[in-house]
Amino acid sequence: MVSETGPKRPMQRSKLSSQLYSMVKNDILQGQLLPGSPISEEALAETYGVSRSPAREALAELERAGLTQRSGMRDRKITVPSLEMIREKFELWWIVDVGRTYLASLSASEDDVDELERYAEQMAIAVEQNDVRTYKSVSHKFHLKIRHSCRNEAVNEVGRDCDVYLDWFENLYDRYPECSMVIVQEHRSILDAFKRRDLAGLSETIRNHIERQRDRILEHFQAAQEKPKARSKLSARQPVS
Repeated sequence: MVSETGPKRPMQRSKLSSQLYSMVKNDILQGQLLPGSPISEEALAETYGVSRSPAREALAELERAGLTQRSGMRDRKITVPSLEMIREKFELWWIVDVGRTYLASLSASEDDVDELERYAEQMAIAVEQNDVRTYKSVSHKFHLKIRHSCRNEAVNEVGRDCDVYLDWFENLYDRYPECSMVIVQEHRSILDAFKRRDLAGLSETIRNHIERQRDRILEHFQAAQEKPKARSKLSARQPVS
């Protein structure tokens, strides 16, 4: 006979590892743990005051999510994004986002559409006032809402994974998004195709929107790669006598 208290400890440990995973993931996504930084079971356990077991489980989950990678038998480091990784993630994001947005459009209500139109108008006002913070907040609400009615959990799960990487890339390389009427018009074009439940239209408009974001991220990424090279060249120069 299994005691009533028997199963509780593994569940608590699992919950602890999940909490630890969420905290470390947030630190990575917010740029507090930089790419290439070492990360270990021992350091996590000591920093967060937990045993090695939940730290090990949290690290395994971070590795599965692609946010950490092994650098030795037991050593890990925060994943360093590459040009290829960024391009591949944006390509996947486009494919998945078209699917979940189209599926959401099939079951969206008139109230949903009205709310999206209000967000589009609020974005336009924020652009006119050069209010980047409000624009970013409303844009986030727009994207959440336009996918909200998608009921396909498999598609949503892949989409959430893509969102994690997009947030990470933005926090690393582009914390201040482009705030212009061009972007507002892109959102309005997506919304128009959404209202018509037009799969081809959503594919085209979402791709244009995502490619613009990708190119902006890549521009900042490449600039970031050049900075260490420039510093290295400066440090290598001999002092003039």
